[in-house]
Amino acid sequence: MVSRGTTQQSSAPYNRRIVLDVIRRQGSMSRKEIVDTVSLSPQTVANITSDLESIGLIVSRRLKVEKSRGQPPIVFELNPNGGSSIGISLEPGRVSGALANLVGEVIRKQEVEVDARDKRHTLMVMVNLIKDLTARSAATDRLWGVGVALPGPFAVTDMSFGGPTALEGWNDLSVLDELHRITGLHVFYSVDSVAGALGESLFGVAKDLNNFFYMHFSVGLGGTLVSNRSAYKGANGNATEIGHVPLVPGGRPCYCGNRGCLERYLSLHSLSEALGRADVKDGGREVLAKILQDQDPGLLQWCREAAVHLRNAVCMIENLLDPESIVIGGSAPKAFLEHLVSLAMPLLGSVRGSPRTPDNRIRLSERDEDSSILGAAVLPIYEMLSPRFEMLLQERRGQSRVEGLLGRRPASGAGRL
Repeated sequence: MVSRGTTQQSSAPYNRRIVLDVIRRQGSMSRKEIVDTVSLSPQTVANITSDLESIGLIVSRRLKVEKSRGQPPIVFELNPNGGSSIGISLEPGRVSGALANLVGEVIRKQEVEVDARDKRHTLMVMVNLIKDLTARSAATDRLWGVGVALPGPFAVTDMSFGGPTALEGWNDLSVLDELHRITGLHVFYSVDSVAGALGESLFGVAKDLNNFFYMHFSVGLGGTLVSNRSAYKGANGNATEIGHVPLVPGGRPCYCGNRGCLERYLSLHSLSEALGRADVKDGGREVLAKILQDQDPGLLQWCREAAVHLRNAVCMIENLLDPESIVIGGSAPKAFLEHLVSLAMPLLGSVRGSPRTPDNRIRLSERDEDSSILGAAVLPIYEMLSPRFEMLLQERRGQSRVEGLLGRRPASGAGRL
């Protein structure tokens, strides 16, 4: 699907977002290429690129063309210094944070081990992370906000905040409103799988995909369907919670109350249980990478068994949702995911292909150690840049110049994406 502008009188912010979006996806574009892509008039595109360049969101440069008549064309690119955001990834055993710029480059990052069951302590860890990440950094001159990714589902009485793969001890997300109050920054939050999916769509291996399924492999297991480049939320924002789909009849008891849920066999917590080592899920990527490098027999056996469940899950997702591809990311090291996926080959036949045509059915995140945090950092960027039709309906009063040109919903506390 190609994004196109609209000629409605109230559509200026939406059209600016459309132009920003196509420039981001292509890397660099001339005005003529933008006109051809978004179906706006040359004058409208000229006005939009002038506006965006004047506020520093894009930069222009003249192409170097050998032996051409006249002036070489001018192309536009996103300005890496046009804005920045902070991403915070909350997991049961640690808080990770990163400062990222407008093109998804991680400028600095930090990780702190924490017992997330203590909400107050976790809040102060997040506040201090934000202070540390923004200290002495020119990139924070235009800080768009803080994105927080955390395990779901949310607002489900019998499932939220229960079990070792969730934030045990929490009963709501009021701590994020406190984070907004203390820092004075826009705070956006999302289920970790939604954040990861948006990160891959904006800056990762899914930039060229309109429809894909994102599998978030972390302490738990989550999933998000991206349709027409937007995350499908469902009735209450908890759609495609794949970790709690029972796939093993009469299997292991799950914290959600069912038995045989996929997360009980395919997650870092499941691996931690199998090896009897809490540091596998709480000790960071280096621990798991070292165990894999040492070819630990218990790890290899778990991977062989987990690969069977992964293969079945891929077939189920493909037959139900028919995505262009399944993108796998999260907090696990890429080398570990590569090993697991290799054991799942050949994939089962589905509407997406046969065992003989595995190409492109699975893509692994290239972000490796930044995958989860970048997904969180993407949330404020997505809120500011992504073209969504509700931008046509917004009234914009008392906003900054960037917000006025692009449109942005007001925030009195933490906002969910």
